[in-house]
Amino acid sequence: MKKILLPVDGSESSGSYNMAKSLAEKYDATILILHVDEPITPIYWANDTLTLENPTVTCTNNGSPIVEEASKFFEGMKVEKLCRFGDASSVIIEVSEEEDCDIIVMCTHGMSAIKRFLLGSVTNKVAHHATKPVLIVR
Repeated sequence: MKKILLPVDGSESSGSYNMAKSLAEKYDATILILHVDEPITPIYWANDTLTLENPTVTCTNNGSPIVEEASKFFEGMKVEKLCRFGDASSVIIEVSEEEDCDIIVMCTHGMSAIKRFLLGSVTNKVAHHATKPVLIVR
């Protein structure tokens, strides 16, 4: 095992951090910390109708502080940092393939089965569509 992908969203995910750290120490692997910032689509009112305008997608670059904060947990270890824009689950899967990661370590935030069915979740989508192994920490 050479590279571990650790997607982060800024929430408390100590379980996945601990697991990624443990694996990296055991296999002398690099941890790739990834934050995906989802695009914001401008919304406009025209003729009393709500319309979504998407000629260019506007994004905010708030991923860097999230990645920097997460990297503090892995001080002294081999760490790479990456921020991307797009649909979180799609980008996580793409990065895992582009960077040839050996495993994706993700945290689930305890959604109920009904809520997960109705809303879906990034972890659920990655687990079902990734070509790389996914370790889900609860």
